[in-house]
Amino acid sequence: MITDVHHVGIAVRDMTAALSFYAEALGLPVVKQGEAPARGARVALLAVGGSYLELVQPTTEDSPFAHHIAQRGEGLHHVALRTDDVEALVGALRDKEAPLLDAEPRQGFTGRLSFLAPEAMDGPLLEVVQPSPDMEGSDAGDGPVTRIDHVVLRLPDVGGVCRRLRDYFGVETKRTFERGEMRFSFLRPGDVILELIGPKTPPSEPRPGSIAGLAFEVAGIDALTADLKARGLPVGEPHPALQGGRIVSVHGGGPGVAGVPVAFIDFSDAAGRSS
Repeated sequence: MITDVHHVGIAVRDMTAALSFYAEALGLPVVKQGEAPARGARVALLAVGGSYLELVQPTTEDSPFAHHIAQRGEGLHHVALRTDDVEALVGALRDKEAPLLDAEPRQGFTGRLSFLAPEAMDGPLLEVVQPSPDMEGSDAGDGPVTRIDHVVLRLPDVGGVCRRLRDYFGVETKRTFERGEMRFSFLRPGDVILELIGPKTPPSEPRPGSIAGLAFEVAGIDALTADLKARGLPVGEPHPALQGGRIVSVHGGGPGVAGVPVAFIDFSDAAGRSS
């Protein structure tokens, strides 16, 4: 019932600054903008391959996005999973006693949607959405970013969340490995990979997990790195990635990044991907 990651939501203080990075520097096309009065927010949707980034700026003090920024700062807010039948999916989640913030789907900026409660995934906020017709067939643009490669979830209990993603959505774990005291699991509901990271042994008193990073696939990593440096962004140097190809990260934020840990991966010279 889940076909892919539809979008990744980012809470931002300044929409103009965020668009200067995600739309101008990365070349992601803005396919929809507007107000979401019920959520006290201004929203911009940017196409990234077959998925989207949803930039959300609170416009009222009681907006949930204002609360998020006050408590955690700007940054990754939620991951939305695409479904073809949100009514049936939410009904199935209720039957399975999954914790929900929206027990009934409601109309949102991108379509009919429902949010799970944070405890459903040990902290990260998940949304399920059936996109509205105007969300289909958006232009992916002609910039260096071709798609969202993966979203990183940092969790206290990787195995437990893997089981819930399977039980709630039918999303199976593709691969798991351990390195030192850490466990890494990879799930692929569609084109976008979910990378789950956490301790090998879940702690007895866990802290809530979080959405911890966002990685884009790009074409032309050297040119992109040079351009981002010219824009004054704190970018490292491209180096070999574990999954093949080369990777580079934006370190410590930067103008318009809105607190998101961002990485870029170029697979054009890779023999093959490990995930």
